[in-house]
Amino acid sequence: MNNVTLNVGGMHCSSCSMLVTMDLEDLDGVQSVDCNHATGETKVAFDNEKTSVDEIIKTITEAGYTAELAE
Repeated sequence: MNNVTLNVGGMHCSSCSMLVTMDLEDLDGVQSVDCNHATGETKVAFDNEKTSVDEIIKTITEAGYTAELAE
């Protein structure tokens, strides 16, 4: 199991974070998502044999938000 923390931009309310969470949970291999719209921080636990960080970022950007690895 891998963990990644992303900075997600463009979230304005709890509905935004719920949308990001639901979209990521639909990805095969995603175990859990903790998305905070106030800070933009999104933590994802995933199986790297079933999905990747690139696929997670792609899913977020397709939902209309920006995403980059947190430092």
